[in-house]
Amino acid sequence: MERGRAVSELEPLLTWLRTGSTTEERLDFPTGTALPDGRLDLCKQALGPDGAAQVAAALRPGVVKHLLLGTDGLGDGAAGIAGEAAAREVETLYLGCNGITSGGACRLADNLRMSPQASAVTGIWLKRNPIADGDAASALVEAARSLRTLDLVQTGLDADGAARLVAAILLAQRQGRRIERLYLGGNPLGPRGATHLAALLAAGAVDELYVSAAQLGDEGANTVAEALRTSRLKRLSLAGNGIGPQAAANVVTAAAAAGVEVCDLGQVKAAKVLGAQPNRLDETATTAIATALADRPHRLRHLVLTHTGLRSQAAHRLLDGAQRAVTPTRFVLGKGVAGSIKQRLDALAAAIPAQPEVPADVAAVRSVHRQPPQA
Repeated sequence: MERGRAVSELEPLLTWLRTGSTTEERLDFPTGTALPDGRLDLCKQALGPDGAAQVAAALRPGVVKHLLLGTDGLGDGAAGIAGEAAAREVETLYLGCNGITSGGACRLADNLRMSPQASAVTGIWLKRNPIADGDAASALVEAARSLRTLDLVQTGLDADGAARLVAAILLAQRQGRRIERLYLGGNPLGPRGATHLAALLAAGAVDELYVSAAQLGDEGANTVAEALRTSRLKRLSLAGNGIGPQAAANVVTAAAAAGVEVCDLGQVKAAKVLGAQPNRLDETATTAIATALADRPHRLRHLVLTHTGLRSQAAHRLLDGAQRAVTPTRFVLGKGVAGSIKQRLDALAAAIPAQPEVPADVAAVRSVHRQPPQA
């Protein structure tokens, strides 16, 4: 987008922002959309750093709560823009797919650290930026003192980076601060990375952990399963990690015992691009899962088992267990399972909503210009 054209297309939005007025209805501008819940959705608007800087300068405190700047070609210039937005009491910064490097992430942390108003920031979304640095991620945890949600999906974080990030989160916990929701999917964590995740879980330091397509395998899955026993986790995603039947059953059994409410062992949409290997289940594994869910009351309301090679005979073991279970579970199964089995399972879980409730921090980054966020 040329600079002159960007100015002309941005002016209606900038004029509205400068008034400091909120809106009770959706407002569509030539560039971007404002929504009644405080979202300013500028994803995929080709703003570039200059256009985004103009938006940040026009913000007034209390008008925009959630600033969505995904896929806008910001580069490391996003750091200054996010700092300006935080100074105007923006709570959510969505900066996915902007080519932000580790240096840019560090500068973002510095800007947040220096801004008294940055205490309002509760969500930072950085997916698909080439950060690849645990120190930069750790700096964000230290700088954003009210941070609840941190998204580092497909940022190149490896096991060593995960170790530094986990150390920062555990320190924050000791200081009385808590990261409720952590996204680490699509990173090459491997089994060694799982040992650091286990430390996070064992300390009860997060409520939701999303680690899809992270090459955990059986070893990593079993490490996570063991740590779940002392965790306080509510939601867990290990989709597309190449986990075999026994290890998958161990994860579900441990999740149910730990009080997990949502467990996803299915497959992420970007599995092919990421080279993510599917998790696998067989009849022995589903029998173990069914027994664990039927033996005692639990809180596991949603269990996603799509793309696990599950067939009707193995799925029937889940139905057998569900028919005698005290607590219902809504199962999400794939195409290889007969419709009659799915229908009977759905009927047994009729009191449970078809989809888990969307947390407010996640709803805050829903965009009208891009796909919904993935775990």
